Amino acid sequence: MADKNEFEKIDGIKVPKVKKLERDSPSRTLAKTISWRIIASLTTFVLAMIFFNNDPQAAQKATGIAVSESIIKMFLYFFHERAWANVNWGRYWVKNKMVRRIKLYYIRKRRKRL
Repeated sequence: MADKNEFEKIDGIKVPKVKKLERDSPSRTLAKTISWRIIASLTTFVLAMIFFNNDPQAAQKATGIAVSESIIKMFLYFFHERAWANVNWGRYWVKNKMVRRIKLYYIRKRRKRL
């Protein structure tokens, strides 16, 4: 159910307020990056072990692959997350912002006629 503070009445018309969304801080993005990389790197290690299972140096090769891909992909993921944090597409407030704009346009038109 919508909170009463999410709307304001203008000339008797209920208009949604534009809400500022909280965004992830860089430290939160970094924590998400590290936790995801641990999961992804373990997956890569297990897959490398399966592929190199007959090789006597399978553990060394799998470790090398997992470590190098972790470092590279961690940086890529961090910047990917930060870029998406700045994209407003698909966020709830954009819908409210458009509804608010339409209703305010209607109110201004109505005021001009009076």
